[in-house]
Amino acid sequence: MLKALIGDGLDPFLQGTSKLAQRLGLRPNTLTFIGLGLNLLAAWALAVGEWLQGCSLIVLAGFFDILDGAVARNCRQTSAFGSFLDSVLDRYSDLSLLVGLMIFYSRERLIVYQVLVGAALMGTALIPYTRARAETLIPKCNVGFMERPERVLLIFLGAAIQSVMPVVLWILAVFTNVTVIQRVHYTWRQMREREKTQ
Repeated sequence: MLKALIGDGLDPFLQGTSKLAQRLGLRPNTLTFIGLGLNLLAAWALAVGEWLQGCSLIVLAGFFDILDGAVARNCRQTSAFGSFLDSVLDRYSDLSLLVGLMIFYSRERLIVYQVLVGAALMGTALIPYTRARAETLIPKCNVGFMERPERVLLIFLGAAIQSVMPVVLWILAVFTNVTVIQRVHYTWRQMREREKTQ
């Protein structure tokens, strides 16, 4: 949802930063790896209960996540492999934050929250998988409202306001899996309609 609204709309605002990154020799793939490293540090901070540090690192990682694409587009350095690598490392970033939360709640022996994080992990892993698998069968499958920007924003809010984190976990646990179901249903419907016209 957020990705559809924003798209590449921030590129003009990041043009100066993109040129600076290029002058410093920072290629898009390098920025992608920096973003992953920051997310891994954020996951560690969440795991040890350093919530403020965790949410700060999530924001910084998010900046690099936006910047790598902007640099690629503004500096004409886009490539099919770069897009593939970015997608793979995004999955590591997403899942590492949830693993950090899983470790924290395991240390605190809060079983219900562990279950919620586990459900969110499954949904988060399956959202991109269902899209990739569906798009071998139909042209496009980007339906659903719990995509990566929404998930990262929710985890950031939960880390910034710790009292909100239980609500965040419920939302992630339920709606990541609802998004998977939406994509399965959409793919089924599209294939049925195609079969009817054949």
